[in-house]
Amino acid sequence: MTVDHSPSGDLVPHPAELRAGELAALLARAHNIPADVHRLPSGERVVSVYYGLVVRLDHACRFWWIVPASVGRKRPLWTSAATPVVAASRIAGHYRELRARPPGHLIRGGYLQTDVLLDHHAAASPI
Repeated sequence: MTVDHSPSGDLVPHPAELRAGELAALLARAHNIPADVHRLPSGERVVSVYYGLVVRLDHACRFWWIVPASVGRKRPLWTSAATPVVAASRIAGHYRELRARPPGHLIRGGYLQTDVLLDHHAAASPI
């Protein structure tokens, strides 16, 4: 599902929109993981997968997301993938890892990466 947060007169889908949709479809079809595509006021596309697992697409349509902290690595880590197939496979592993944690732990641990969305919405609406 695509959620458009900004008005647009474009009739032709943006390449990032197509790539984000492809990633969401692969996650659903190959990994049984629901995901939503969002178009932010800045024009950037993000794919919302789970608490703390939001995938951004850069200007070159490369996928970027934060790998959650784990036992061997105490801090989150930015990572990327060039293709939807590789991104979906890697994101599926991170999704399973996050799903194994209690939601309260995710919230208290700061895994809700709302700053990704708030950065873009702050410019669109005064707080």
